[in-house]
Amino acid sequence: MQRLELPYTTTARPYFATLANEVGAIWFHSGNPAREGHRWEWCSAWPETRYRMLDNQQVECEQQGQTTLIDTPDFLSWLAARQPNPVTGCDLPFSSGLAGHLNYEAGYGLHGLTSRHPSPTCLASIDRYEWSLVLDHQQQRAFLCVSEHLSDSLRQRVMAWYETVRRRPPTPEVPPPIESLAWRSGMSRETYQQHFAALKEYILAGDIYQANLTRPWYADIEPGVSDWSVYSHLIDRIQAPYAVYHRAADHTLMSVSPERFITIDQGHITTQPIKGTRPRGASPDEDQRLSQALEHSEKDRAENLMIVDLLRNDISRNARVGSVKVPELCKPVAFSNVHHLVSTITADLATGSTPLDVLRDAFPGGSITGAPKRRAMEIIDELEVCARGPYCGTAFWLSDNGSFDSNILIRSLLRTPGQLMCSGGGGIVADSIADDEYEESATKVAHILNALGTVSGG
Repeated sequence: MQRLELPYTTTARPYFATLANEVGAIWFHSGNPAREGHRWEWCSAWPETRYRMLDNQQVECEQQGQTTLIDTPDFLSWLAARQPNPVTGCDLPFSSGLAGHLNYEAGYGLHGLTSRHPSPTCLASIDRYEWSLVLDHQQQRAFLCVSEHLSDSLRQRVMAWYETVRRRPPTPEVPPPIESLAWRSGMSRETYQQHFAALKEYILAGDIYQANLTRPWYADIEPGVSDWSVYSHLIDRIQAPYAVYHRAADHTLMSVSPERFITIDQGHITTQPIKGTRPRGASPDEDQRLSQALEHSEKDRAENLMIVDLLRNDISRNARVGSVKVPELCKPVAFSNVHHLVSTITADLATGSTPLDVLRDAFPGGSITGAPKRRAMEIIDELEVCARGPYCGTAFWLSDNGSFDSNILIRSLLRTPGQLMCSGGGGIVADSIADDEYEESATKVAHILNALGTVSGG
């Protein structure tokens, strides 16, 4: 692995701005380098190999202009079987490896289910990167990492980029203005209430304890507006700890997610489900009252506990026996526009299991499905009005040194030709109230929608 140094910047954004509209451009970041615990961020582009899972459960593998189709219902196991043995001696979280995202609907095949909704995009978009720009905010250093497996043609492109930014380090750019977007709801209050009532019947009948009911918003957007312009305006206004931008083969993902899914570092597994929400207050006193009300809410704590139990079970399938712990339970955490209850579950990776095994057996995340998970997913598919797409899926990276990190794709935008899609929702339990849940789903995405335009209707 070749490692070259570049001038340090407090965020990779100036560097990434020169790559953001390139093929396969990807950036994992927190949006705020000063955030406690935020040491690393990285970005890349021009992947060596691209993997796409199609709606008919095939994998399309493209490398150097050649495309191969493979039939498989289990994309993650197929990928895991093709990963090299972890390299040793690399002290950076990601130098080369796999990165991308899975749509929520990619989880149906893993649970022996099918969805009635056509997917707006491919079900999974995972790319193989043989180079990366890594920022270490603790040591205030920036590194270009280039794998020995990078092809000659891509190596020339990467090194030309490196020489350009080394000689003239990029400065923070002012994103070009974009026209205010007109957001419209894809599910009316009346429809939501009908589907909410049907979901409550399933809960009262004992089919499930909880399920996540979501609804979409849409906005038309001119083809000439770049993905990077949209994301720049978004992150100027919103900072989130598990943010990601990814130009996939047939769409672009733009996320400001607050929720970690699974992290694996030196064999230690951590997952942090979010369940329970209150808005931020207009004053410090009101903000504190709302946080305390959330912390002491029996309903919200019960929702959180159900998801903790579900994830403990999911993680235990690939954990060393006796290693699963819950060091933090229902901790109130303040984010940019809401308070959430966050729990932490830890474990040690079992011998013979891989990070992709852990992801496969926990996907989709329990915080955005329900309990029991498989039945909740069936009911979600019956009651929601469209495919979720990347929303409620996961963005992840798996480094060649074995490190792994992933998020839950909430607070996210899907860009397809001519349109942006954003979704929000919440967990429904026996004592949930339809109007409250309807308003909560809007509260969760209001800062995203308002950052880019105006909302008509509910």
